[in-house]
Order: sequence, then C-alpha cells, then structure tokens
Amino acid sequence: MVAVFVALMFVCLVLTDLAVEKWQAWRLAHPARATRPFAEAMAYGFEALCHIPEGVHLAPQHIWVKPDPMGGLEIGADALIVRAVGAVRRIVLPKVGEQVTAGQPLFRLEHNGCAATIPSAITGRVMAVNSRLADHPELLSSDPYGSGWVCQLSPTRLEQDAPNVRFGEQAVMWLENEFVRFREFIFAQISPDLALGVTSQDGGLPAAGCLGELGPKAWSAFETTFLRRI
Repeated sequence: MVAVFVALMFVCLVLTDLAVEKWQAWRLAHPARATRPFAEAMAYGFEALCHIPEGVHLAPQHIWVKPDPMGGLEIGADALIVRAVGAVRRIVLPKVGEQVTAGQPLFRLEHNGCAATIPSAITGRVMAVNSRLADHPELLSSDPYGSGWVCQLSPTRLEQDAPNVRFGEQAVMWLENEFVRFREFIFAQISPDLALGVTSQDGGLPAAGCLGELGPKAWSAFETTFLRRI
C-alpha cells in the first residue's frame, strides 16, 4: 500500500508540474488585456474593444469620464468612436476656461473633409486640454483611455448628470450592445461595392476607420444615431 501511495503522489506531482508549465506558456502567449496597447488590442476583436480600464465610466455620447483626485473629471472618446473614425487628421479641442453644458458640443474630429462633433455628458468648466493632440491626433486612436485623453472638466452639475453615466459591468454590456448597433448601422450605410473595404473578420465588426470610407452623409447619420443622446 505504501508503495502504491508513493507512486500516486509521484504521478500527481508530475501532472502538477506539467499543468503549471502549460499555464505559464499560455500566459506568455495571451498577455492580460489591460496591459496591451489599445491599437494592438483592436486586432483581438470584439472582446478586447469592450474592455474598459479601471475607474473609467462611459456616457451615452460615447465619451469616457474618469474622476481625478482633485475632484475634476478627465474626458476622452470611447472605443466605439475610435473604431468608427480611426486615425483622424485633426482634433478641435475646447478652450480652457470655457463653460460647457451636457449635450452641447465639446470637441470635434475631422478626417478627409468629414467631421463628427462629440457632445459633453457633463456640465462644467474646461480646466485643461490635451495640447499634444494638436500635433499628434493619432494618440486618440492608439491610446484613447490614456495619452489620447481630450480635456479635464470641473463639474458644476454632477448630481444631475451622473445618472447618465455607466460604469462596471453595466458599462461593458452597454458598449457591447452599441457595437452591435454600430455594425448594423454601417451595413445599412454601405453599398455592395464598398462592403469589402469597411468590413473585417474580427467577430463581424466593421473595420477600424470605416467611416473614413464613407462620405459626409454617413458621418452626419453617425452623429445623430450615436452622439446626440442624453
């Protein structure tokens, strides 16, 4: 009996070592999504696009909001806007000191003669803007939740605006549904001869920057459908 017990223990140890080795190999081949640059994560499809960094909240206008320790709010464009417009040519930032109202224009994205105006989800005063975006608008698409932030607001009506902002699992589920809606929207906009250029293989999602393949009419429809709701 002792010999059998020792033999079983040896087999268990060998199997455990093999399991650990396989787990470590898998971790090397599949790094955590949170550590991937956003531009790289986009290649991993739907699930990666719907990953929301810790502390980030999403608003119906498809901007993200992140509280800072001083009581202000950092704001930027969420993954759906980034997927839709891709690498924009120009970003028109708000002015420092400007008073903005929820639902009113906050910043503007321009690409090849087309533009999308993104409204604010929060009423407040602009305390700072990301001036790097003037010379490096590509930051918006490569790192939207980090170095691609747009501005900082000091909220003046947060109690009234807060119920419109989602976070946690609620935000993830909402963004997933919005991507499904966006896919339907794009296919409704395109003609058969353009379809190949604006679709991709990652879960049936439209290709990154697909709005750039379409004209001003599609950009206007995108604004109305996704960016002007409270």
